[in-house]
Amino acid sequence: MTLPRWIGPGAVVFLVVWLGLMAGGRVGMLRDPGTFWHTTTGELLLRNGFLDRDPYTFTFAGTWWVPYQWLGEVGMAVAHRLGGFDTQFLGAVTLIAAVFAVLAVRLLRTGLNFVVVGVVLALGLAAAGSHFHVRPHVVTLALMAHTAAWLTDADAGRRTPRGLLALVPLFVVWANVHGGYLGGFGTVVIVAGGWVVFRMLGRPTPLRSNRDLGWLTLLVLGCGAAALVNPYGSDLLRTWWLILDEPILKQIIKEHRPLDPAEPYSWPVIGLAVVYLFVLAGVNGREVRVSWLVPVLWLLQTVGRCRHAALFVVVALVALAAVWPHTRWAKWLARSRPDFYEPDAPPVDRPWWANVWLPVVVVLTTFGLQVMGVRVPVVGAGWATHSPKHWPVELLDVLKANEPRPGEPNRLFNDYVDGGFVIYHAPGYKVFVDDRCEVFGGPWLLEFVTMNHPDTPAAERAAKIESWQAEYGRFDFALTRVGTGFDDYFRSADGWECVKRSEFGAFYRRTGVRGCRR
Repeated sequence: MTLPRWIGPGAVVFLVVWLGLMAGGRVGMLRDPGTFWHTTTGELLLRNGFLDRDPYTFTFAGTWWVPYQWLGEVGMAVAHRLGGFDTQFLGAVTLIAAVFAVLAVRLLRTGLNFVVVGVVLALGLAAAGSHFHVRPHVVTLALMAHTAAWLTDADAGRRTPRGLLALVPLFVVWANVHGGYLGGFGTVVIVAGGWVVFRMLGRPTPLRSNRDLGWLTLLVLGCGAAALVNPYGSDLLRTWWLILDEPILKQIIKEHRPLDPAEPYSWPVIGLAVVYLFVLAGVNGREVRVSWLVPVLWLLQTVGRCRHAALFVVVALVALAAVWPHTRWAKWLARSRPDFYEPDAPPVDRPWWANVWLPVVVVLTTFGLQVMGVRVPVVGAGWATHSPKHWPVELLDVLKANEPRPGEPNRLFNDYVDGGFVIYHAPGYKVFVDDRCEVFGGPWLLEFVTMNHPDTPAAERAAKIESWQAEYGRFDFALTRVGTGFDDYFRSADGWECVKRSEFGAFYRRTGVRGCRR
């Protein structure tokens, strides 16, 4: 594939990935409840400043809670002010496409051709795709790829331990955007420790002198101290600990569950793992670098919690680009199929902007159309959407029509997945629960989920609902999903009226009238 000098391969990859996600992710990337409450939290921070109490529920109202992703939430709120969910979606897609474009360029620079790189990249996108959401965690995806790339560059001699200190300010930003900072810091610590061990063993390492060891120590200390540069101090770390130390989440939230080989989402993850391990097996053991082994760490993390799959993908692609030229497979392919791999091909002399200008034009044009409200498929306003098969959008009319004004009864019983939806669309209600697990705790959430299961005896569920009302106050409204135990309760409970029922859910209000209308 021959490109004009003024268009780089990174620009082509970016546009292909970007268009694919823009066209195909308009619904799937907006299926996470965090998109709603992250946006609302960002708005609260912009209007009222930092908060440290739960502002959304009547069950835990006023209890300690800090928005540990506050900087990412502010960014989401700003994007929402400019162009709504369309612009938030645009930002997430642009960041993901940029990450995979950079990774593709690193692979292409080894001498692999576009076809091979395209197949590997497609496998990576398939493996990570189920975790592409409009949430602050997409920043973790980008910064993890950046960190892994710099560590492999240091192992290759293209960056010094002193030069790695530029990671520290990025880690400060990372810690305030998303808790995935912990994964980045852990990666730095493990690689740094590995370099020290390799130096003692006389193996390849970027540590040439005691001075390098000193710079590496400063790097680890600086990246660790970055977590404390935030408006909440140690409370930020406390929140991270509450989430990481809660094993029950694996029983409640899908992305916290172990990787399931029986589920289709895991197959491309396993496929990429096989590719990575196969390539790594082609290296002479004495030539292995510490940074090349980072994907093993993240593969183990992914097996334990499938939410780490996207991080495994980006570090694996970084490692593949670093490892491949050193393998016996590369030598064989260069001899037998130079059309697929030509490591000695002269590089094309392109200006740096060849990979940048076209993506910038496309993204800014799309942003302009969204801000101006021009409705154009894929690139215009109104493209990002919330599916009525996943969210109770058909009940929005009655939800808003009954939304309490200040001082009116406002307690809404709801499914935990729909808490964020209500927090964003109808903030006049105080919700019973949402998906901020650090607020409610694992045992409380597990009991809630168990009570909602259709197999739970109706009498047990009714008794629990009555005990909740005795503890937290009488419910004024209820929003349930069809076919759940809670929906069965409110359909038959005395003193509740079903205001509207859709194929997906139902909205109830407390009254002496019985019956339901669509």
